[in-house]
Amino acid sequence: MGIVETEAIVLQTYKLADADKIVVCMTEKSGVVRGVARGARRLKSKFGAGLEPFTLIRLTYFEKESRELVTIKESEILRSYFDAAKDADIVQALGYLAELVKEFAPPHQVDEKLFKMLRASIDASVRNPELLHPITVYAELWTLKLTGLLADAKECGGCGRRLGEAGIDVFISLEGALRCHSCRQGGGQRISAGVHGLLTSMRVLGPKAWAEACAATSQEDGQFISSTAGRLVRRALEREPRSNRASLSLQSVARRFVGE
Repeated sequence: MGIVETEAIVLQTYKLADADKIVVCMTEKSGVVRGVARGARRLKSKFGAGLEPFTLIRLTYFEKESRELVTIKESEILRSYFDAAKDADIVQALGYLAELVKEFAPPHQVDEKLFKMLRASIDASVRNPELLHPITVYAELWTLKLTGLLADAKECGGCGRRLGEAGIDVFISLEGALRCHSCRQGGGQRISAGVHGLLTSMRVLGPKAWAEACAATSQEDGQFISSTAGRLVRRALEREPRSNRASLSLQSVARRFVGE
């Protein structure tokens, strides 16, 4: 407890009283943190634009054991995306990424991998708007994986046999478990080698490179992995997300990617 300094990404802000804000951040050291920024809505606030959504900041806050909300002391901008606010598709996509993190990350639970994934996905979305949808799918899959809701794509969840070898069919269950033919127990849907390749390559590729691979795959494989990621998110939340996914379809993204 006491003063904490960490890198953070602003996910959302709310008005509080006449001049204050409640700020929700994904932090590198403390997970999702909710805090009060006193005077943040004043014209000459010390926070300036440092609490705008999706801004990467160096956050300093005071935490008291008995209080749910921390007190935000300082916010130094490390990277901002103010120009992205002009593009409705980017704003929509980033809003969805923020919702994913808020819904799946428990408050104050450190998850540096989730923080780094979110930071990289936001940056890739802003810099590559033609790849918004597959970047969103990448973020969905990684969020599910890091929260234990998507199984390892390399090994069968039943027998541990290495998947992807020649002659081994791969099946995915409604829960997102991957199994070989022997362990499918009459359930699950067979996935193509292309879909399995995308599921395994996300372990080593960043959001831009993975999105390019997804956009370049067949329309059928792209739609399958997109619908599967969306279904697993809805299953975990037990409802539709409040934010919509990026408005671009994989088909339109693919056309833009190959220059048709």
